[in-house]
Amino acid sequence: MKTEPAKKIINCVVQCRVSSLKQSHEGESLETQEKDLRRLAAARGWNIVPNDIVWSTAISGRKTDRDDFMEIIAYIKSHPGFVDNYVFKSIDRATRAGTGEYTSMKNELSKYGVQMVDYNGVIQKSINTLENYGLEYPWSIYSPSEITEGVLATTAKQEVTTILTRLIGQEINLTNQGYHARRPAEGYLNSRIYVDGKKKTIQIPDPERAKFYISMFELRAQGLKDKEIVDRVNAMGYRSLAQNKWNKEHSKIIGQMGGKPLSIKQLQRHIKNTIYAGVICEKWTRFKPIKVQYDGLVNIDLWNQANRGGANLRENLDGSIEFVAIATSKTGEFRNRNNPLFPFKFVLCPKCHQPFCGSEPRNRVGNKIPYYHCSRGHKYFGIPKNTFDNNVKQYISNLKFNPDILNALEATFMAKYRQREAEIVQASGNIHHNIAELEIEQKTKLEALALSKSVVVREKFEQEIDALEVRIIEAGRQCDIIKISRDDIKAFMREAKLIMEHPAETLLNQGDMRVQRELFGLVFEELPNYEEIVNGTPKLSLIFNLSSAFTTNERQLVGLDGIEPFVTLR
Repeated sequence: MKTEPAKKIINCVVQCRVSSLKQSHEGESLETQEKDLRRLAAARGWNIVPNDIVWSTAISGRKTDRDDFMEIIAYIKSHPGFVDNYVFKSIDRATRAGTGEYTSMKNELSKYGVQMVDYNGVIQKSINTLENYGLEYPWSIYSPSEITEGVLATTAKQEVTTILTRLIGQEINLTNQGYHARRPAEGYLNSRIYVDGKKKTIQIPDPERAKFYISMFELRAQGLKDKEIVDRVNAMGYRSLAQNKWNKEHSKIIGQMGGKPLSIKQLQRHIKNTIYAGVICEKWTRFKPIKVQYDGLVNIDLWNQANRGGANLRENLDGSIEFVAIATSKTGEFRNRNNPLFPFKFVLCPKCHQPFCGSEPRNRVGNKIPYYHCSRGHKYFGIPKNTFDNNVKQYISNLKFNPDILNALEATFMAKYRQREAEIVQASGNIHHNIAELEIEQKTKLEALALSKSVVVREKFEQEIDALEVRIIEAGRQCDIIKISRDDIKAFMREAKLIMEHPAETLLNQGDMRVQRELFGLVFEELPNYEEIVNGTPKLSLIFNLSSAFTTNERQLVGLDGIEPFVTLR
């Protein structure tokens, strides 16, 4: 009796793919694909290897260096002749990188004798056109569905282009209109609003975290050093936002990132971010600053002060925003904003009401002639340094203290002190709240330590308790630093009175220009422009008036034309 030959067992590897974890839940899920592919393998009597396991992954099909596919190739390569078929749902699930990538995958599998099989039945088995002659050449092997496969692979890639162009294009449009299109910036939360019946996204302050970022700008504008700011904000309880850490397939949370204290580098990155001033400036806006459709955490003036001249945002009368970086010289060196050669650059230009620039153009014989000048959107306006400085010094020298308001001065200072005190109380309250939370956490760990019997666990708890104690002590130290006493305000008043009684000596003999600008702010309600200095018409604060001996010189108002500012800026 003739026996039937044993039927060969067909082995196959099965793969399911979606573009993202969200798609696996909301679209054609991995579970649905797996059921379909298992049904196909069972109907054809194929054995799923290894060990009836299906490869499942959430990864973009546009990638050409996919680890998931390389793992399958490695398995096939390590089991030569064992795998017959590579089974998947459809060509657009195999790849969306186009015909080239699809052909590369197919050729890679064919090297190991593995046939691609799709659930939709598009791919046909390869045939040999010289089979009748008992011969075979590489060019005689082809798939009847090769053209269809190429069309579908190209279509899958074009679908990606169409979908992403529509999606990203709309997000770019919304961004240029001042709306938000991505995850929220740190210190913000995303919020949806309706505009003309359409839902759009804006950012609103995070009620728990916005205070940290506002404090960063306020403290830096007050002149604190970056290390001091970092210590203060950390004492308020700042820790970086905790985020989930996912596995390679983005299907399982394997840990957390974040939860770290603020560093100087992070502080500087936040300070430079224009979004906190309600301005977006990025690739989608072609790096042109655009005012957003919601309030920033700080205003533009505070943002500029916090950046300390490193960058400047300027809002024009038409509502547009200009981004002004530090000017550089022809040699590439940064302009020295506090150049002692031009101590009064903060006096404003009468044309554009922006601070003057200072430079030293050379005359025909090559000598440097220092000038204050400005040409921001208007005709060049220049004043020789000696003339400019003498006019300012003459004006300041004729300032006199108004004794009639001496009695009201202390009350004014005390009102300012109360206003500042309220700010300090709020900051101190945040620190005390953080200390209370740290102490509660420390108490909980102490109780757990007392109950634990494991030496390893006890050591871990002891380390965490010690770390909390360090944070509590540092927060308490910061709380002491920011306290203001009545003695402090009296000392300030003594200094202010000295300025008022001897304004010229104090205002004109400052080594630090930043301090000088602050002192001028005490004398004037707002910084004067040059014409006001010459005319004697700046808006003085209530505590000063002008001596009757002061006279004007109208000839000094004339700007010198013809000296172009193509010189080294200082």
